[in-house]
Amino acid sequence: MAPIYWDPEWVEFAKIMGPPPTIPEGETEEKRHMVNGLLEHLPKLLPPPPGDVTTKDLTIPSGPSIRIYTPTNPSTTNKPLPLILFAHGGGFIAVNLNTEDRNCRILCSRSKAVAISVDYRCDYHVPLQDEIEEWRTAFLWSRSNAPSLGADPDHILLPREERERPNMHNTLALHPDATAPAYKHLMTSYSDNDGPLPFVAAKDTFRLYEFRNLEPPNTDLALFPTAGGPDAVKGFPPTWILTSGNDASRDDGKVLEIVLRDAGVRVKRENVEGLAHSFWVFNLPKANERFRNLMVEGVGWVLGA
Repeated sequence: MAPIYWDPEWVEFAKIMGPPPTIPEGETEEKRHMVNGLLEHLPKLLPPPPGDVTTKDLTIPSGPSIRIYTPTNPSTTNKPLPLILFAHGGGFIAVNLNTEDRNCRILCSRSKAVAISVDYRCDYHVPLQDEIEEWRTAFLWSRSNAPSLGADPDHILLPREERERPNMHNTLALHPDATAPAYKHLMTSYSDNDGPLPFVAAKDTFRLYEFRNLEPPNTDLALFPTAGGPDAVKGFPPTWILTSGNDASRDDGKVLEIVLRDAGVRVKRENVEGLAHSFWVFNLPKANERFRNLMVEGVGWVLGA
């Protein structure tokens, strides 16, 4: 196997950082605290986020807590703003409002949109369906309350950071063996990037499927529609995808892109070569600027699609 290519900026950063941080073994609360602590600490090493944003925390009745981000200088018009409903990453086991605060501030400021970050429950012992239902509750609340927030309920973007990336149709990452047969040849990243990688290696992803009892044949098409091929995803909204070349779950995004395209859905994917899973949390000025630009371009592409 050819050596993995790393972006020169990452190579220089790695000399200072030392061995990449990895997820510890086991199904423990300590593991969650470690991931949350790391992802809250690393952004503090980056330049401060935009200051032209106000925030408000509240709890949805019979639902999750949320944080609402509003630009202080939205535009020169009185039109309602787009609404970005953000579901944090963390493999449905970790991460919270604070770990995603920086990205939400950037999205709000640079996209001139209202952003709502959802603090849905995430734990090994919470059924995945319950976690997704909490996010759906937040979606319904946000759509109903959009006018009072100065947002347009007909222009809602549903991003999710990292490999699960569900929209309201619950598009989740697939176990490689659950990929629809016609697309299995595209799923090579779990072997291409099978090694010690920052945050998430292939073995970490497989452990997650095992803990959650999501290994084939336990592939629920209501949660994993891409396993059903194009017929299962027809009617999806325009979808923009960002993947990292040195990410074990990179080809979850590739397969999602091709399946959606074959279903007639407007879709666009950007793949950043030479960088790892969640590379934007590290002190990589050039890579971070590229990520921010791509993120805002993605919002614009979806709104214009």
